[in-house]
Amino acid sequence: MKNGYFQIGEVSRITGLSKDTLHFYEKAGVLMPDYIDPENQYRYYSRKNLWQIDIITTCRKLSIPLEKVRQLLSFRDNQKIVDLLMEYREEALRLSAYYQQVASDILWYNSENQNILRQKQQCTIEEKWLDEEIVIAGSGKRDQKSYHADLQEAVKEEMNRMPSIRKKYGYVLDLSRIIDNQFIKQREYLKFENISYQNIPSENMLTLPAGRYAVFILHIQNETADFSLLLSWLQENHAEVDMIFAEEAGLQLFDYIPDYYCEMKAHLKADKSS
Repeated sequence: MKNGYFQIGEVSRITGLSKDTLHFYEKAGVLMPDYIDPENQYRYYSRKNLWQIDIITTCRKLSIPLEKVRQLLSFRDNQKIVDLLMEYREEALRLSAYYQQVASDILWYNSENQNILRQKQQCTIEEKWLDEEIVIAGSGKRDQKSYHADLQEAVKEEMNRMPSIRKKYGYVLDLSRIIDNQFIKQREYLKFENISYQNIPSENMLTLPAGRYAVFILHIQNETADFSLLLSWLQENHAEVDMIFAEEAGLQLFDYIPDYYCEMKAHLKADKSS
């Protein structure tokens, strides 16, 4: 210490902040050394600066932005400081709720992925009754390779307002091509968990009908898949399919990886005798 001042190295030792951090705070206009030697540009910090550093460190632990820290340090009225902190408290509560939702969503994705790891070991078909579902589908205005662009355009408003990232992608498949083991997508759709759609044009609303479905896990490689399990099951059960849907199983990235799994939902035609 010299003449009541501390050099930057001393301040770094006292506070635990690196010299780079102290320089950064100076450049950000948050912490200005009380004295800068005009000859050698050495920085000298006062006891007042040490107090400011204490305030800055406390605010940064609370994730208060530097702009608000700068504003807080300019106040000389304690009530104004309290008011500013209370204002930030509301933002902190909002962020806390957001990150709790993110943490919950990550657990959901992990659960979904664990589910597919279990299911892909089972080469079986389960017949299920599934209720009607409303999903958001791309309009199909673009060429065959641009399903996702159509869908992104359709869901942009809904994505902006929804608090959760829980969603599943799916495809309507070309039923006529499964006999050749071709995984041909006719339309892409997206469904969210537990929300009602508010900003989706009617042309982008797609109904997946209620009914009996043959449900199974399918491994897709380079847009081909072995549909023999389904075809054999249909023959053995004297059943026919009129629609087939493929939905993301676990956290997949359909068009960005060549090898992935889908939960297949083959809608069974109603028994004519019933």
